[in-house]
Amino acid sequence: MGKIISCVLRNKQFKDINPVDFGAQQCAPCYKFGPYIRQYYLMHYVLSGKGVYIRGDKTYNLSKGEFFLIYPDEVTTYMADKNEPWEYIWVGITGELAKRFNELESPVGRLPETVFRELRSMLNDDFSGWDNMKEEYIVTAVHRIMAQLFARPSNNRHYTSRVKAFINTSYMKDISVQEIADELSVDRRYLSRLFKEKSGVGIKDYLISVRLENAARFLSSGYSVNEACELCGYSDRSNFSRMFRKKYGVWPSEYLQKN
Repeated sequence: MGKIISCVLRNKQFKDINPVDFGAQQCAPCYKFGPYIRQYYLMHYVLSGKGVYIRGDKTYNLSKGEFFLIYPDEVTTYMADKNEPWEYIWVGITGELAKRFNELESPVGRLPETVFRELRSMLNDDFSGWDNMKEEYIVTAVHRIMAQLFARPSNNRHYTSRVKAFINTSYMKDISVQEIADELSVDRRYLSRLFKEKSGVGIKDYLISVRLENAARFLSSGYSVNEACELCGYSDRSNFSRMFRKKYGVWPSEYLQKN
């Protein structure tokens, strides 16, 4: 099971955000919790290590800096990694504002750790220093967490357009899908799925298409094959030539001669 530090909270019946559960756990390898159902919103934040979160028929692999959210009345299970068991902190809440969690596109994501580290520092063997106000402190922290979550636009089209904009201005660099996801502060798996649903192609395929379209433009403008290769983000000319031929039906050198 590992070490658990939990805090008994008084139900102060706050209307907007009402803390009902709070604690942290350094899990033992393969420690598993669930299947289980809760009657409130419960967020876990991974401080270190790795683990999996199972929600319905979906499994999410999570690591340091990521969170997973459990909604009321749903069956969930989570388990620590065998080699790098996670340590997480959790906060459970009810209230009208807590319902905003329903607006999130995904139950997992990435957040800065500052607020969670502050909450973790409050969890020790002696609560006497803040015992009378611990619920208020937690409410303040949850407000900050929600501000981070909802300050970023969550509209599907917004993410899709931002991915395209990033690629269109950075295709000449050595960029990856993970770097794009980090730039947008969103889970890579979720972003990849969302982009394909909205665009009909994967992020990597879109990146290749943009690179090759610009390569054709460079060749038409009189740039050499080597120059076009470098300008559109390819470090391997043979790979560039194969990809170009696959898209346009001719080798870059032939395209250059025809244009």
